[in-house]
Amino acid sequence: MSELFNEKIKLAFRSCQFHIQGIIPYHLLDELSVSLFNLQTKGILIELIILMENENKSIKITNTLLRIAAGGGQIHCYDNQENKIGYFINIDKKINISAIELTNEFETDHHTKITNGILNFQDLKAQAKPIVHQSGNPQVYLSASNEWVKTGEKITLSWEVDQAESIILMPLNLSIPLKGSYDVQIDMDYLFSIQAKNNNAISEKRIFVKALTSLGLSFSVFISTDKLEEYIPLHAHPEIPFHYAIPPACHLRLYWEADKMGILNEEIWGEIPANGFRDIQFKEDSSLHFTWKTIFETKKTILHFYILQDNQSFQSQKQAKKLPSFLELFKKRR
Repeated sequence: MSELFNEKIKLAFRSCQFHIQGIIPYHLLDELSVSLFNLQTKGILIELIILMENENKSIKITNTLLRIAAGGGQIHCYDNQENKIGYFINIDKKINISAIELTNEFETDHHTKITNGILNFQDLKAQAKPIVHQSGNPQVYLSASNEWVKTGEKITLSWEVDQAESIILMPLNLSIPLKGSYDVQIDMDYLFSIQAKNNNAISEKRIFVKALTSLGLSFSVFISTDKLEEYIPLHAHPEIPFHYAIPPACHLRLYWEADKMGILNEEIWGEIPANGFRDIQFKEDSSLHFTWKTIFETKKTILHFYILQDNQSFQSQKQAKKLPSFLELFKKRR
């Protein structure tokens, strides 16, 4: 595997939210097993199809598969003796990490590629062998009509549970029957889970639904002075984006919002959260340099701030310009 692909995996695990889905070879599972266990403890849902190059699995690989399955992950094995199946990892159904590097990233529709990757995952899942952790737990199946929707759209959750006495749908905290469906309007990111209980054990299945609100990185600037009681919006120059004129001795509040799928750095501040704000005060013309790194690309944005001259300095400059012309006129008369 190329070093570049390894770097993409590290970035994806660092920026992922609640859902990992992929098709990977068993030797890669061995490399990532510790990271996967750590992610599961944080409530991240893991769905993997493991490509086996031979039918005999070592005790270590078998224990790894069972441990991930016991943590609530959905693990399948597929015999890949011909080694023809490509592997990929999707993070939150939005970031696609492919083992095949593109010659020109602008020629590919990434959303289409991700959708095709999910379809390939579902097709292969129907043929793969599920890894079941035999613990006597109730068996839970949970799916969503869509796992990547625009904010405000509705999805349908469907489930089927065996050997359970009570079933709760979270975070709605609804008591539900053994089999059914439920329509939910998605106004924010949701991590849905079904908790099934019986006298012996508790089982849980989770599914993450992403609400798309913004793509990329956006900035908002607000300004306050001694004469203002609160912050008011400050707009950039209408013809020059990210260029702001500000009065002297003012207070700025800079908000930024990203899609939570990358790493954001400012040249002086260092790494900062994907969403946040900071209060700033400039004494001279200044600029802020942001670097937004995602799986697909690295973007750089510079915000420029120019301090306006106050009336006194403007008047003194105006008088200074008039004074030489008056002396010249006096010399001419003499």
